Amino acid sequence: MTTVSDSPIHQHLTLYVPGLLSPQDSDTAQNGSLRALETLLSRAEVIDRGFPQGYEEGLFALFDLVRQENADLPVAAVTRMFDMGVIDNDWWLRADPVHLSLDRDRLILADAQKLEVTKEEASGLIAEIMEVFTSDGWLLKAPHPERWYLKPMRAPKLTTSALSQVVGRDVHGFLPRGPDEKAWHTILNELQILLHTATVNVEREKEGKLPINSLWFWGSGRLPRIAPVSWTRIWSNEPVSLSLAKLSGTAAGNVPGGYAEWHKQAGQTGEHLIVLDEIHGATLYNDAARHQEMLHRLEKNWMEPLLRDLKSGVIVRLTLMTDAGVNFTLTSRQARRWWHWRRSLTSHCQV
Repeated sequence: MTTVSDSPIHQHLTLYVPGLLSPQDSDTAQNGSLRALETLLSRAEVIDRGFPQGYEEGLFALFDLVRQENADLPVAAVTRMFDMGVIDNDWWLRADPVHLSLDRDRLILADAQKLEVTKEEASGLIAEIMEVFTSDGWLLKAPHPERWYLKPMRAPKLTTSALSQVVGRDVHGFLPRGPDEKAWHTILNELQILLHTATVNVEREKEGKLPINSLWFWGSGRLPRIAPVSWTRIWSNEPVSLSLAKLSGTAAGNVPGGYAEWHKQAGQTGEHLIVLDEIHGATLYNDAARHQEMLHRLEKNWMEPLLRDLKSGVIVRLTLMTDAGVNFTLTSRQARRWWHWRRSLTSHCQV
């Protein structure tokens, strides 16, 4: 058995878990089913250093990048590098396929998670769009069916809202804003008219699928300049963090199935960052059943073995970060503070 005194391992582990500490957590934490997670949070110290709220904001902040005033986080340029393997300094805008459904006087957005867009459908729709907009100097590409990229003739003066902020909500308060907003609202209306009769959507509706009846413009800008970061290695399955890792010259790989598998691969020392974003998707759609499943998976696969290794000194420090702007840090010594009573997950949502 590993003990504090005979362990040569000095691993500092940071977990970024967007979706944790959301309102849905209060429906999940019952009957002590999340004992390890609740114990970790109850014995940890709350970090107060201005970590931003928001999914993408959190990912960029992990690389010391923040949103500039009246500008987007340049998600499009960053994820395009991941999807296409191309690095350039051009201005890009995400133009992702979405479905808008009418609910009285509201237009509710569903993203590609609900649409299951195929490569063939993406190619077909882009071909029809470009028949109309090529003369405007557009370049529109879909290297991934769910992530589309637009480079217009000139970069518009706009600020947009991240897709993750709008899913399941009325789009009216989130449309592009800025000096060029009127022109781009008109473009959006024209696209919706075009997509209404697109061949791909006619076929989708015959098959009982939701039509792709709009695009969502967001994440505009150019590739950011990144200074070297302290991470020894980054473990993630999502494109923003993997691309930022490449830009910063940091080793990166996919997330293993759980803590035990990660620990075998991680080596004995270093600052490791793991992005666990499975809960986030369930949170966006208020999917209580999936949210509960993901929390219990997090507990079993990560929190239970991690708590054991923290207590034994195999991991010397854990930092747990969320997209709610509430973050925690816990040392091996603090993990053994048995006199800090375990509090419910709901109580930590109110920190």
